This record gives sequence, C-alpha cells and structure tokens, in this order.
Amino acid sequence: MRQIMMLISVLLLRGVVMAGNQISGVVIDNNDASLLVGVAVMLTDEAGKQVGGVTTEANGRFELKDVANGNYVLKCSYVGYEAFTISLKQIDKNVDLGKIRMKSGAVALDEVEITANMVVQKLDRQLVIPSPAQKKAATNGVSLLQYLQLPNISVNSINKSIATNNGETVQLRINGVEVTQAEVMAVRPEDVIRIEYHQQPGMRYGGAKAVLDYIVKRRDSGGSISSDLTNGVNRLGFGNYQLVGKYHQGRSSFTALMDWSRRDLEWNRENEETFHFPTKTVVNSEKVASPNRVKYDYITTSVNYNYTNGKESMLNVALRSNIKDIPYSFTDRNSILYQEDRIYEVKDREQSKTCIPSLDIYYQLNLKNNRHLYFDVVGTYLKSNNERTYSMTEQGVPQVETYSKTEGDKYSIIGEAIYEQPLWNGKFTAGVKHNHATMDNVYQSDVNSKVLMNTAETSLFTEFQSKLGQLNYIFGLGVMRIYYKQGCLTQEKYFFRPSLNVFYNLGKVYLRYNAQMSGYAPSLSALSDVVQPMDAYQVRKGNPGLKSVNYFTNHLSVSSRMKCLNLELSARYSYDKKPIMEEVIYENGMFVRTFDNQKGFHRLNLQANIQIKPYKQYISISLNPFFNRYISQGNKYTHTHSNFGFRGSVVGMYKNWVVMADMKTSYHELFGET
Repeated sequence: MRQIMMLISVLLLRGVVMAGNQISGVVIDNNDASLLVGVAVMLTDEAGKQVGGVTTEANGRFELKDVANGNYVLKCSYVGYEAFTISLKQIDKNVDLGKIRMKSGAVALDEVEITANMVVQKLDRQLVIPSPAQKKAATNGVSLLQYLQLPNISVNSINKSIATNNGETVQLRINGVEVTQAEVMAVRPEDVIRIEYHQQPGMRYGGAKAVLDYIVKRRDSGGSISSDLTNGVNRLGFGNYQLVGKYHQGRSSFTALMDWSRRDLEWNRENEETFHFPTKTVVNSEKVASPNRVKYDYITTSVNYNYTNGKESMLNVALRSNIKDIPYSFTDRNSILYQEDRIYEVKDREQSKTCIPSLDIYYQLNLKNNRHLYFDVVGTYLKSNNERTYSMTEQGVPQVETYSKTEGDKYSIIGEAIYEQPLWNGKFTAGVKHNHATMDNVYQSDVNSKVLMNTAETSLFTEFQSKLGQLNYIFGLGVMRIYYKQGCLTQEKYFFRPSLNVFYNLGKVYLRYNAQMSGYAPSLSALSDVVQPMDAYQVRKGNPGLKSVNYFTNHLSVSSRMKCLNLELSARYSYDKKPIMEEVIYENGMFVRTFDNQKGFHRLNLQANIQIKPYKQYISISLNPFFNRYISQGNKYTHTHSNFGFRGSVVGMYKNWVVMADMKTSYHELFGET
C-alpha cells in the first residue's frame, strides 16, 4: 500500500511539473487604451523556434499555458501596429505581463495569413484591413472600397462618388491628410495597410457625417505611372479617365494626377405644374418636343509634395485645380406646354463654368510622450459664370423671353490647428478653425446689380476620450461664431456645441451612441436679395434676413461580427430648429420662390446592414434595407414623406477573377416643399 501511495505521489508531482507555467497579459492600444482583439501572440525559445502561440480574446486577454522553465521571447503582432517584443528570462513560475501597449504604425502582419478583411472595433473608428484577394481585385482606392462593403457607405459605380447611404458627403483622407475623390482614385490598393472608418466622427472633423482615412505604405525610392480608363459604348458620350504619376526619393514623394469625367447624353423630361392665382388656376402640362441634351466636362488636376521626417513630422503641400464646364444642363428642356386650349413651345437653356484653383498646406508634428500638433491652411479662389435663357412662344410668336447672367468671384481661406495628447487613461484633443470668405457677384437681367458679401466662421473645441471598464466615451465641448455682412446688413451668432460618443463592448456585440448639437449659416446664394426670372409665372429671390440655424442629431447602432455574418442595426433622428427652407409668395402678379426660417424639420432614418460570407473569402453579399421619414414644418405648410428602400451588392472573387453586381432602389428626400 505504501508503495502504491508513493507511485501516485510521483505521478502527481510529474503532472504538476509537466503542466508548466502560464504567461498571460492584456493587449491595448497605446493611444486610447482600447482593447485589441485578434492580436497574434507568439512565444519562441532563444533559438527562435516557436513553442506556443495564441490570439487575444474579446477582452484583449491572452494566456499561454504549459510553458516549461527557461528563457523565451514573446512577440505581439497586429495589422497596422508596430510589433511588440519582450524577452522573458528564467521563467519558472506563472507570469502576468499586465497591460501591453501597442503603437499604431504602418507595419504589416506577416506571421498570420489574412483570408478576409479584418475589422478592429475602436471607440472613435473601425480599423478595416483589406484581404490580399480584395487588394488584388481592386484597381484603385475607390474600387477597393466597393469590395469592402462597409456599412452605411455607398459607392456610385458610374461616377465613383463616395457618400453615406443617406447621400451625405464623406470626408476622405490619406495618412491623415484631407484629399479629393480623384486622389483616392489614385491610391494603389497594394499600398493600403488599412482604412480607418469613422462612422460618427469627432469634432475635429468639422461636422463630417463620416470619415474614411486610407493608411498607406510609404516608399522611399522608385516611381510609377498608372491610368484608369472607362468609356461608355453609346451614340453620344460617357467616360471617366485618370492618369497618375508618382515618384519617391528618400523622405520626399511627388504625385501628379489628371482626372477627367465627361458626359454627353440625352434624356426626356415631362412636367406638370399647377399655379393657384387669386382669381384663377392655371395648369401647365409639359410633354417632350425633342430629347434634352446633357453635356459636361469635369477636369481635376493636382500636384502634391510630401516630406516625411521619420516619426517626427510630416509636411504635405497640394496645388489643385477643378474645372467644371456645363454647356447643357440637367435643367434644360425643349418641350410642348399644354394650357387648357392653348399650346406653347418652351425652350430653357442654362450653361455654366467654374474654375477653382486651391493651395493646401498641411503640417504634422509628433512630439514626445505621444503628443501631436496638426496645422492645415487652405486658400481657394472660385471663378464662376452662369447664363440662362428661357422662351415661351405660341405659333412662333414670342410670349415670354427672359435672360439672366451671374458672374462671381469668391476668395476664401481656411486655417486649422489641433493639439492632441494622452491624458490619464484616455486622450485629450483641442483645436481651433477659422474660415473667412469674400464674395463679389454681378447679376445681369432686367435689372443689373452687384453684391458684395463677407462671411466668417470660427470654432473652438475640446474633446476628452476615456473609458470605464467596457464603457468607452468621448465628451466634447465647443463654441462656434458665425458672422456675415452684406451691404449695411450685419449678422452675428454664437452656437454652443456639446457632443457625446459612447461605445460599449459586450464581446461580440457592440453598442454605439452619438449625440451632438451645433448650427449652420445660410448659404451665400440664399442671402442675396437679387431677383432673377424663372419663367412666365415665377421669379427667384434670396432673403438677406435669414438667420443661422440650430440643429440636434443623435444616432444609435448595434452591431455584431461573426465568422460568416456581420450585422448592424442603426437608427438616427435629427431636428433642425427654424431651418432655412423654401417658400412661395404671390407678389405683383408673380410667384416669388424664396427662402425663410421655417418652423422645423424632422428626419428619421432606420436601416440594417447585413453582410453574409457563405463561402470563405470567395463570396460576399451585402444587404441594406432602409426606411426614411421626413416632416417639414413650414410657417404656412406641413409636408410629410416616407420612403422604404433597399440596396444590395454581391462580390465574387476567385484567383484572378472578380465579379460584382449591385442594385439600388430610388432614395427619396423631402426638405421644405421639394
């Protein structure tokens, strides 16, 4: 019996010895202390032989078990982050490394093969890492975005424009520098490390509804020339053409591009209008006399210089030019107008041309202790020319003839400075932005006039980002001053701009809530008091008495990412107090189309983003049903509208082949009476 007990003791002791030691820790982001999920943790012996490896869980924690006594090297690797390496000497017991902080950087993960795009959920953004198959299939930065099928991002397959599903503008950046759509088109997919997707951007992004920041590799030698050409096969004209040249030398990089989008098409338009005069009602029914022509050329050119001084600083200088030549507008018409027993011939022709050169100087300074300074100055000049002729004849006899012409010059300068540093268990950001513009417009019609206008917008803000357990938050405070002067009329208004972003991690389910208050000023065209004729019954006129508008918006989303299914449900409600919406006034025998501060505008948007990957990385299906509800409360009207719709896309990839199809129903909006 004694011998049996001794044998059992020896076996138990041997089991304890063989069980070995445990090495554990939690991996977080060095900037915002958020947990990093899916980090590859590899353990090697002194000879470099791998003896263990795991990935971090939803709570950022990892555990390496059954580690024998000895000396080791532990390495943490993650796409878009600098590798973390630590030597572990004379391990003979359990070791808890605590919090391991990884720094964001342009470092690829070469220990793990990525077979599908990875998404790292952070408080203020998502880090989206494209798969090699997606990079190989894409021809530019925009097509790569199509294959990623990001929630609430819509890419127009025809003109390559990028917007939210609600049609709002998306701010585009490359390595933190704001750029144009043409410059994103020029991005080489193989150079993309990740795309940082800000679904609910902070105050530093100036009210943008979404931000896409392409983090790309930096080369120090060589160059490239690339082109992207699309031409329609039709009788008239359709085409998108781009030519890009890049050259890298040491710390400097040069990029030159030319992007040309042209259209020469025909379309048919029918229209019906009812005019309620005080003593009569006139119904105009327009039918197509001949197809309407639509023709335009958009030409964008830019020359960009970038100088990167290691991790210390970056200078980016961009000289851009944007030309829009529209000899035939979408509003043109050649129609037959039926009015009771009378028949008229209507011709409406509008042509315009704008030229916008600009200079953008961006400077980033990286200080000690992970502190950063960002400066950006943009100077812009806009030269515009617009002409419109309208005629209505009956049996060849002119009944109405109108002509209007607007020539404008606008000078603007935008300056911005932002400071950022770690603070306690989070990050502190503060910034100032100023926008000043001067407009000089000359209007020619029945009465010629000249309008001089000055506007200024200044904003200050601070943001603090931190966390409480699994609850992450960003709290922002800001103030904005809006000023404009036209003639002897001057207006000035201040806005208080609080904002709150909350993110809660429930493992595989993420809750996100955003709320903010802010305001906006009337557009320069809406403020002008110049009267311009539209047709026989209508004139257009601005309103110099317009006031700036306060608005409130909040957004709630729930998302979950699984192996073959990604799901996001979101709801957004916004309210504009006394918004600037259209109004029609009957005056001196004419209907005056103008603007006024109305009572209120409500918008509700519900949508689901469903991404299904039924067969590994080869097939990806995106489904996006949505519902919009609009309520326009005018001073003399109330209009409502509901819009159900659906978007969907399918991407198939296999070896060197890629197939993509997308479908969208019409997206309706109602603002005021339009």
